[in-house]
Amino acid sequence: MHLAINWLIPEPFPGAGGDTGIFRTIRYLAEFGHDCHVYVVPYSLMNDYSTDRIREYIREHFGHTLAHYHRWTGEVRDADCTFATFWPTVENLLTLSNSGRRYYYVQDFEPSFYPDEPHHYARAENTYRAGLHCITLGPWLAKLLRERYSATADHFDFAVDPTIYRPQSGLRQPAQRVCFYARPTTPRRAYDLGFAALELVKTQLPEVDIAFFGARELTSQPSYAFSNRGLLTDNELATLFSSADVGLVLSLTNPSFVPLEMMACRCAVVEIASERMDGVLTHGHDAWLSEPVPEAIAAGIVRLLVDHELCEHLIGNAYHRTRNMNWRDSARQIEAVLLRHAATGAEACIRDPDAGEVDGRTLQSRCSPVPN
Repeated sequence: MHLAINWLIPEPFPGAGGDTGIFRTIRYLAEFGHDCHVYVVPYSLMNDYSTDRIREYIREHFGHTLAHYHRWTGEVRDADCTFATFWPTVENLLTLSNSGRRYYYVQDFEPSFYPDEPHHYARAENTYRAGLHCITLGPWLAKLLRERYSATADHFDFAVDPTIYRPQSGLRQPAQRVCFYARPTTPRRAYDLGFAALELVKTQLPEVDIAFFGARELTSQPSYAFSNRGLLTDNELATLFSSADVGLVLSLTNPSFVPLEMMACRCAVVEIASERMDGVLTHGHDAWLSEPVPEAIAAGIVRLLVDHELCEHLIGNAYHRTRNMNWRDSARQIEAVLLRHAATGAEACIRDPDAGEVDGRTLQSRCSPVPN
């Protein structure tokens, strides 16, 4: 069964992990044979962009797909289902009468993006109560939305692209290296916490090379020696991770893609211990999970740098695990949810004597709504 799928997405930015995840899923679903139409909602950058310019921009920064691209004008084509992908696009989706089944592609707990803006926090939070079926990145978000907001939710697994993220030989230097995912403008990445932890590491092991990445500019500069690699392409990230002994990534909400990408390059990972990591990272097996205080994080990094047997144990398990991951399988998990719901909808139409003939594309408009 091939579905007509609409996507409402916010104007994307190169290097944004969430945007990369959206387009990756769309690419695979289109390759699976589904008719994907992407509606880009302008906010600032793309206010003056035409549909053609939007299409070229996406192809330049996110790669080619078989999807069709449109500038959002308040209307969409008839579809079997439509995805919102960011909380304001939920509000857009709710205005549509021809969306088919409504889904919410959730990659993070978006209210946390607005710690100092209670109005936006409340609006973002309210979208989880809108009745859309949520499909979340990883199990923690699905559990949170079910328990806190009584939402219906499925999840798809975190994965990695092994064609990009793989070990590169000959890059390790005599001086050990720690790379830190440093995004000071993104509170959920706990920049100040990592900044402070690495200061303690440098005090104990002053010869360690510290490399920041993830932002062009830093709001505060460390007093210790470090380099800032800025925003990097996927291939540049793979090179950096392959050159590092330990990678530090801190997640106060849903985990980042970055830890698994480090692991696939045989770089040991230090993260924050939390239920958010369940099913993603396992302490002492494929990663080192620390309490969210500088002293504990620094202690974890130092231990991995000096205990080579432990470090190699984590690296070996992590690398083996990522070899069995790929985003195509994760996209198949999403597809399975859509097809299961589509089949349920078809059965409801067959049982409904007023539904008429079922012909696929017009299924949703002819059927009574099927509960999510």
